[in-house]
Amino acid sequence: MDSAQRAGDVFKDLSNAMTKISVVVPTHHRRRVLERTLPTLLAQNFPQDDYEIIVVIDGSNDGTAEFLQTIQPQGTVRVLETQGPHRGPAAARNLGIRAAVGDLVLFLDDDLVAVPDLLEQHYLSHSGPEPIVAFGPIYVDPGSSETLMRYVTEQNDEDWYRHLDSEMELRFPEPVPSTLTITVLSFLVNASVRREVVLRAGGFDEAFFAAEDRELGLRLWKMGVRFRYRPDALTSEVYVKTAMQHLAVQAKVTEGDLLISRKHPDHRPYSILASWAETGRLKRYGRRALAQLSLVPVSLLALPLRAERAICRSRWFRPMGIRLLGVAERILRLRAAVKLAGSWKALEGEFGRSLPVLMYHHVGPLRPDIYQYLTVTPSQFDRQIRWLVRHGYVGIRPSDWLRWRKEGHPLPEKSILITFDDAYEDTAKYALPILRQHGFSAVVFVVTGRVGGTNTWDEARGCGIFQLMSAEQIRFWAEWGIEFGAHSRTHPDLTELTAAECSAEVVGSRDDLSALLGTPVNSFAYPYGKNNEAVREVVRSEFDLAFGVEEGLNYLRSDPHLLHRFYVGPEDSLFEFALSIRRGGLQRFREMRSKFRVRTRLRKALRPFWDG
Repeated sequence: MDSAQRAGDVFKDLSNAMTKISVVVPTHHRRRVLERTLPTLLAQNFPQDDYEIIVVIDGSNDGTAEFLQTIQPQGTVRVLETQGPHRGPAAARNLGIRAAVGDLVLFLDDDLVAVPDLLEQHYLSHSGPEPIVAFGPIYVDPGSSETLMRYVTEQNDEDWYRHLDSEMELRFPEPVPSTLTITVLSFLVNASVRREVVLRAGGFDEAFFAAEDRELGLRLWKMGVRFRYRPDALTSEVYVKTAMQHLAVQAKVTEGDLLISRKHPDHRPYSILASWAETGRLKRYGRRALAQLSLVPVSLLALPLRAERAICRSRWFRPMGIRLLGVAERILRLRAAVKLAGSWKALEGEFGRSLPVLMYHHVGPLRPDIYQYLTVTPSQFDRQIRWLVRHGYVGIRPSDWLRWRKEGHPLPEKSILITFDDAYEDTAKYALPILRQHGFSAVVFVVTGRVGGTNTWDEARGCGIFQLMSAEQIRFWAEWGIEFGAHSRTHPDLTELTAAECSAEVVGSRDDLSALLGTPVNSFAYPYGKNNEAVREVVRSEFDLAFGVEEGLNYLRSDPHLLHRFYVGPEDSLFEFALSIRRGGLQRFREMRSKFRVRTRLRKALRPFWDG
């Protein structure tokens, strides 16, 4: 039995609600490409009466309409034209959707070559009752032109598709595996979905001239529609764009990315613009200078790219050409982003904030029976906060960072987050009044099973006894703007617990603290900083943010459940304190300092022997 007969039998067995597929193909000045790709859609192993091809001509004057007139008599092709000049792929796709009569809509680009069973593969993917987006791979067609973008895309395809499998079914807000991104998963090219679902979502947003498919994909994702990968629904893309043609559209691509991020602020961590912040100060200054130069440096970089064919034929020069193209692309996109945002400062405020997080434990008088390396005296703490005030820092809370990350709510230019683990009573007695005096906020992580008690976990390790904050103290400081997060119920090493025990510690601490405060709790700190994937999975299901003890700064793209903090020690000078804030910690420096001190003491001890 051939595949067309098999698909026909499936039609008879399934619900009458599914009777036909409408393939929507927008096109703009691509007649020569259509002459290669459209015949593959006309040669499908699928009942001819059960699908239609809707080609939407969007402002073309290259003879596309005349070519399609020669194809139309075959009966499966319908030709539509947008009104007026070029309106963009979103408007063209919407016109095709409105005219479609199929229960399924398959979105293809005009440069995609289809395998003979493409429609069958897409159709069979929708046999269940639940609406899905079925998407297949897009590889580079062997008949593509020798261009640098062809080789770039071939490498990207290899890196991307190896992380996908047919068992993967993702639904918002399920976490996306670290090897994938929502940005790519939401592409709606070589993707099929029920027409009524697309109409219910509102179709494509015609304000977008690029990335319109990703934007609709995000809306479908948020509606709860699952995305299902179908590796056998193969297409291949005929690459004809030169490097210069690719660079010419980068401003539009950047505009689409920026529009998505503003319409969907929770998408911002997946934007390419977010990656630009995660660099050192020197690189950031360099990028700022490139973005604001009156001379466009790309015009100089592009000179070698005009010899693209010669570059592509040389296995020595091709990697250099690809790197050069990447540099030119990043510069163009950066300059476009600054222009669209209004200024470099505005772009940084939207995507480029970095957050140092200070980690304190005990702020109070020194005692001989305590871990002195975890104690900062009140006078030292006061000097540190005064330094922050003098240098323009503003203390924020975890909820402020969360609102910026999810909603794009503005943050101060020099934001800093101060955290206190364990909720010692001394924190309320010494540290929080100093913060209140200077208008700073902070977060205190509470061991909820020991509220009003003592630090039993430290006592078991030989440390002195400390009184912990009472419920009344926690409520009092919450009213003054101090935020409270959970720190487990009994402060165990969560990685050593069973799944049930870990869940009881994490979920129980959230419930305890929520009941005490009368408000939801959104942040958690791992006891001892210990965590693994199993622990993070439990925490991720209950909290929006979680903090470890790994040093570093936090950015828009940082894992919200593995946020960095750096320890503030009693031996830190103000210079070291300032350097820690800028670098996100000085652990290596402290280790070197410790080794140096040990060596100095050893030399002093051995000096009499040397002298003798």
